[in-house]
Amino acid sequence: MARRSSNDSSPRPADANDAHLRKLRQWRNTPEPDLSMNFINDEFKKNIQRPYKQLHAMAQVWSELIPPVILPRTRLVSLQRGVLQVMVDSSSTLYELDRLLRQGLQTQIIRQHTGPAVSRIQLRVGPIETVEP
Repeated sequence: MARRSSNDSSPRPADANDAHLRKLRQWRNTPEPDLSMNFINDEFKKNIQRPYKQLHAMAQVWSELIPPVILPRTRLVSLQRGVLQVMVDSSSTLYELDRLLRQGLQTQIIRQHTGPAVSRIQLRVGPIETVEP
């Protein structure tokens, strides 16, 4: 085997060396941390935007099927894992709404709702906050 002498080897051009070093830096160096606020966008979509869309679709069905006397005394809280949580202002409202749901209103709501699957409706007594424009 013949050895290469220093005269036989052709030196790399400077830009080829730079390109080679840049390529090595991509593999060897750890990437710089992302200090932007982009992570908030994903969290916003996960925790606010998607649940809001689900409740918005359910609110339309809810306002159509719930009697006008009871509707202002209720508030949709969340829709998670097929359970719609509804807050009512008093135990008497809870009793009235529970009777209506057991008499077939719950199946009507589940059938008319086209969004995520709803398997049951959970009622709780609590404060009803009204939003004033």
